[in-house]
Amino acid sequence: MKELNNKNCFLTGAASGIGRSFALALAKEGINLFITDINMEGLVKVKEEVEALGVKVIAEKCDVSKFEDFDRCAKQFHSKLGDVDLLINNAGIARGVLLENINLDDWKKVIDVNLWSIIYSLKAFIPKMLERGSGHIVNVASAAGILGSPEPLSYMASKFGVVGISEGLYGQISRFGIKVSVIIPLYIKTNIFFSGEEAKYPKKLVDGIGEEKLQEISQSMLEEMYDKAKSPDSVVKKYIAQIKKDQLYIYDSKGLLSVLAMKGANPKQYEEFLVKLNRDFRTSREAHFSKFGINLDDYL
Repeated sequence: MKELNNKNCFLTGAASGIGRSFALALAKEGINLFITDINMEGLVKVKEEVEALGVKVIAEKCDVSKFEDFDRCAKQFHSKLGDVDLLINNAGIARGVLLENINLDDWKKVIDVNLWSIIYSLKAFIPKMLERGSGHIVNVASAAGILGSPEPLSYMASKFGVVGISEGLYGQISRFGIKVSVIIPLYIKTNIFFSGEEAKYPKKLVDGIGEEKLQEISQSMLEEMYDKAKSPDSVVKKYIAQIKKDQLYIYDSKGLLSVLAMKGANPKQYEEFLVKLNRDFRTSREAHFSKFGINLDDYL
């Protein structure tokens, strides 16, 4: 899709972060937007920013974990804008739980929002895309969807699923004239880790330190990571350039490519890399807790 001017885009998770940056950057390209989010306060602000750029924009509340919400918004999109040229599945959440404290409700919520939302989007939009024989589907995954990172397991499982759906869809649907891309962000300044429910810790840790103190430590640790991340505005420009080239995989870090090469060419080295990556994260986490006078080994 080399030309975006006067095209129509459906975008989820548009109230902040990568979604907001996508909305503004695409508006500057002259694309009409149907933006959604569960956070209406943030979405209305983005709508006003987009309107100032002179394109048509519709904003609707949508809980992407519910098919009825997705279906309703898709019908409104087709009624008000017509054909979908660009479908961007960006909405996502993470729940920061320790391996020692797996919570099934958190797992279900993460899978519902991050993975089922992709399935719902296909159900809602693909029939008309097939009829027309055109369109471009863009799914936002994560580096945690291609390698075993220290991220919460539920988040990794959902993002590996997004990558798998995207690859499979690319192979199956390209013959109909429909393009597919999957974006693999690394560290981006978004509020995905701040906007979910508070991190959950094992009972022994909560009883020994206190919930309020734990949340303070968790927040400061996330803020340190956030400060080292890239801005969404800068990476979205690169994403759009690669979407225009109809690329399947879209990266914002060349370092990930070397890791993927290692995964195929030297499996033993990759196994060692996974262990070291997670060990380094644990060491960093323990060091951060020690700043507050807490030895995690006493509680885990």
